[in-house]
Amino acid sequence: MTYEELKKEMELYPETMTDGERMQKYAAGEEVDHIPFSIQSNEEAMANIFGYTTAQWRNDVKVHIDVIKRRKEEFNIGGLASGLRLRTMAQAVGSEIYFPEVGIDRVIKPVLEDYDQLKTLMKDNPKKNPVFLSVLQRGIDLKAAFPEMGIAMPVAGPFTNASCIRPVEKILRDTVRHPEELHDLLKWCVDYTVAYAEMFADEFGGGGCTICDPVSCSDILGKRNYKKFSEPHLIELIEGLTQALGRKPGIHICGKTSPLWDEMSQLKVANFSVDNMEDLAAARDIMGPHFGLMGNVAPVDVMLNGTIDDVIETCKTCIIKGSEAENGYTLGTGCQVPIGTPRENFDAFIFATRKYGRGARKGCLPLGIAEEALTDVIETKE
Repeated sequence: MTYEELKKEMELYPETMTDGERMQKYAAGEEVDHIPFSIQSNEEAMANIFGYTTAQWRNDVKVHIDVIKRRKEEFNIGGLASGLRLRTMAQAVGSEIYFPEVGIDRVIKPVLEDYDQLKTLMKDNPKKNPVFLSVLQRGIDLKAAFPEMGIAMPVAGPFTNASCIRPVEKILRDTVRHPEELHDLLKWCVDYTVAYAEMFADEFGGGGCTICDPVSCSDILGKRNYKKFSEPHLIELIEGLTQALGRKPGIHICGKTSPLWDEMSQLKVANFSVDNMEDLAAARDIMGPHFGLMGNVAPVDVMLNGTIDDVIETCKTCIIKGSEAENGYTLGTGCQVPIGTPRENFDAFIFATRKYGRGARKGCLPLGIAEEALTDVIETKE
């Protein structure tokens, strides 16, 4: 399908609900215009589409506002975020972070080389930390520009925060050599994150939250270390965020997580975002009875490098696999959509949502999929 054909086809499937109406009715088990969707962490990619560098988006609130405005106008994607990205907490307490002109930031020098430094770090008051205050102010500015939009709060998980504060190779050795000190560090990461959640709630009255914790995947930790080190502090964080924000957070863990699904199914979260390397149907069967699911369109192979038809077909497959999840399914990317993702692939994703996800109801195949299957049967018989 060409882009011109796609735009013409999209006109056949207009939206008839706002995001808020759709989510409320879907959660209540009512039929909605189409299945909910989420293209993860899309603002950097959108800034690129609109001709801005990542640094311009990051450093200039007016650019950030323009990106959100045009994203809403051209893609009808709303929503605001004011939270702690994967390396924000590390930056706040002194890790050296590199921020490229175009691209994702990375840790150059973690601040905690020796655990003797931890007591000094723990003296920092997060509610007076200039990095945290700057992040909160950005949220205030965005909300002032878009008062009609909801605002959410992403945060990093305890193990991911710890790995940006202390070198990850030392963190992994700590699981054997310094387990008590590692627990102290993880507990402090929880407390520091919850403190920001309280700041957020004081300003915005609560809201949605997603925990991103890529370092807790089984590829890195394995089941034993996940159970011993990550899980107890992840549970503490979930409880703290729920209390501060008034609702359960969601969770996203990149990489391989299926060996941990039995354990993760016990987490008291609103939803779980399934990475594209995992089988969504298997996740539906194991975790679907416990909370909502999201995912798992491949962000690189499909969204960045795929064709319009690749995106549409992958979204259709994910809807088929995920939509019958007992507690609901949100069509989404398996992780952050990359900078350089073409405009037409965003539109292809949205088109597939509207066409194949139309007439969605929690726990059921959407009418769009059912009608497509019926048409295929009729054409085969003819």
